[in-house]
Amino acid sequence: MPFLSGSTEHSTGINKARLLIINPNATQAFTESIQRTLVPPPDMILDFYNPSHPDAPYSIEGSYDSVISAAACLKDLRSQLDKWSGFVVACFSDHPLTASLRELTSSPVTSILAAPLLLASNLGSRIGILTTSPRWVPLLTHDIHSLHLSQQCSAGVVSSGLSVLDLEDLPREAVMGTLVRIAKEELEEKRDADVIVLGCAGMVGLDKEIQAVCRRGMVVIDPVIAGVELCASLVRMGLSTGKLGMYAAV
Repeated sequence: MPFLSGSTEHSTGINKARLLIINPNATQAFTESIQRTLVPPPDMILDFYNPSHPDAPYSIEGSYDSVISAAACLKDLRSQLDKWSGFVVACFSDHPLTASLRELTSSPVTSILAAPLLLASNLGSRIGILTTSPRWVPLLTHDIHSLHLSQQCSAGVVSSGLSVLDLEDLPREAVMGTLVRIAKEELEEKRDADVIVLGCAGMVGLDKEIQAVCRRGMVVIDPVIAGVELCASLVRMGLSTGKLGMYAAV
């Protein structure tokens, strides 16, 4: 069975919609970190999931891992999709699970790659992404182009040199030291970024600390929070996934 956490919610006495936050890798510690960090919108209940299928990768480091993880998630979730009003795919990529869920449900499905870039375009003119290993630089550059978001990401993609699992396994001081140094040297100074998007779900909750040591006026966006807030907004507006084009029901 998959790990599906207890719900996180605020007690307000109002009717609430349920959102499912999907960590598509099998590392439960990442899911727990996301759960600890997120503050649910007052009108939403947040549920959290990651696959426990033996084929599910413990980190997603490329296209193969993405496909395998999507298949593992769909085996668990396909028969349960009507439980939730919206879904957030918490992998910073054009993860295949996002499009798959949009085919299978009319509820909104947001990606933590697209959501922060769309929000960032309202906050600055030179947006840069701070990601993990060097492998993700060409992968994300391709994904951003495929999603027609290249113009929003004019400061480009920069690698921190850390792997996805390093974010969980290394001492926090070492992780923060590396992320701050790269953010300041590569994105703030060399590329003149005015908005930095953190490029991994494993960086959840680090945005304020990084922003605090950057130049005054720099904006740093947590992609998981952006994905949740965008999904919640779509649910509140009563919007659903269009079914007359590429997301037609299968």
